[in-house]
Amino acid sequence: MKKTCALIALAMFCFSSAATAATIVKKDGFTYKIKGDLQIQIRKDVGIDEDLDVEYDDLELKNYVSYDLNDNIKAFGGLDFGFKNAADKSNSDEGPHLEEAYLGMTFNKSYSLIVGKADSAAYEFGVEGAYETSTSEDAFEGFGAEDGDDLIKVVIENDNFTVMASHEIAADSEKSDDNGEFTDIFVSAKVAGLEFGAAYQMFEQGSDDYDIYGVSVAYDAKVVKVAADYSVAEDIADVMNLYVGVPVAETAKIGAGIVFTDPDDSTADEITEWYANATYKFPAHKNFSVFSEVSGDDQEKNGEDSEVGFLVGARLKF
Repeated sequence: MKKTCALIALAMFCFSSAATAATIVKKDGFTYKIKGDLQIQIRKDVGIDEDLDVEYDDLELKNYVSYDLNDNIKAFGGLDFGFKNAADKSNSDEGPHLEEAYLGMTFNKSYSLIVGKADSAAYEFGVEGAYETSTSEDAFEGFGAEDGDDLIKVVIENDNFTVMASHEIAADSEKSDDNGEFTDIFVSAKVAGLEFGAAYQMFEQGSDDYDIYGVSVAYDAKVVKVAADYSVAEDIADVMNLYVGVPVAETAKIGAGIVFTDPDDSTADEITEWYANATYKFPAHKNFSVFSEVSGDDQEKNGEDSEVGFLVGARLKF
């Protein structure tokens, strides 16, 4: 039965006339959409004697359903599946895994309540522009939580500002992952080409109990975009990102950045990672792009310096 339903859904999608929206049904206040994100790349990791590999960075199918309950209230749900584990380990028992599963309601197009398995508020933090990094993008990714499966999230947003708050319930039952408890908030605002962001998270898992916070700023001058963020996991590490992006054509851009990680442990080494990348989107269909990146860091292993890594790949979205 499940395979039959999947084939029907696939057939409906293939005959959908909307190449980018992928709207399967939109009738009488009901909407059903399928979104996809496929990114495959050939990569050599930063490190020592790393092998070349084909990576499936994103292989996602996102199902979205909504009902217009009246002029001001919409009910919606999402069911998102990831396939990269199955692609990387095709000869094992790894199969598609659930990325997100949630239900929610939106009021007056600005206020939303979401419950289920979803990204946390802190997931939105950060300005790092690399395709891949060997270190954590920020303190929230490295030492906190960016998603939960017992999550309650509130979102308030308009054109100029966004406020998100989420709480992961400490559900220790056999029906829930033991991924701890956290409460976080994310705020962003746009003013005259500047975009400011801030996030805070109280994280607790087992014997770990600490606060994480960060601030960010980005400026888009059209001919160049510059951005920076700084985040702290108290008594663990500080992380800072600097990024510059330049559009070289309507459908092409280059970017470069650097990531500093400063552990609080005096016996641990500071890590500096750098990267530079280029992206080209095809004018006829900008949802298909090709990209390349080189990166490196100053880590050592057994007295040997880390070798430069690189990747080339393609991404298709619908």
